[in-house]
Amino acid sequence: MRSFLDWAKSECVPIETEYVSTREAPYGYLVGLKRAIGHNVLVPGHYEAPTGGCDTIHDIAMLYKFIENTVRQGCHVVYEGLFVMNMTRGPALLEELGVPFYVLQLTTPLSVCLESVNKRRAEKGKGELETTKNTEDNYRRALKYCSVMRDAGAKVIKIEREQGLPKLLELLGVE
Repeated sequence: MRSFLDWAKSECVPIETEYVSTREAPYGYLVGLKRAIGHNVLVPGHYEAPTGGCDTIHDIAMLYKFIENTVRQGCHVVYEGLFVMNMTRGPALLEELGVPFYVLQLTTPLSVCLESVNKRRAEKGKGELETTKNTEDNYRRALKYCSVMRDAGAKVIKIEREQGLPKLLELLGVE
């Protein structure tokens, strides 16, 4: 999502920061693509820090309601994160909304994920992971989430990390 927001800034696409009264950090960003593709795009979470993102929103029920309401208002929503990989709420949202739903499944090897985690930790002044068990479990959980969402009707597209932004722009209809 960070690369999508960086792309929007580089293309001078307007970005509105969304806030809710229960937190200081942004709740998300509304990327103004309505004129270009007919829809604005919501990116939930905040990206003000290297370890930000959708996982900064801890009330998952509220987040899923926010996503649902935003889609019902005619916006596209793109999100990522461990907490939103909810095996129950994800498929339920897909069924309830009845709109095309895509999951970009990155084919990044676990070893590269571990390197990335340690790099982000270093940026925050923290040492390397003492144990990799949580990251390994989350990696497997992400694979399972993709399967669960595929079974629920989402189109799952396997891609390399470097193809993430171009594929997202393609799916959004950005030329």
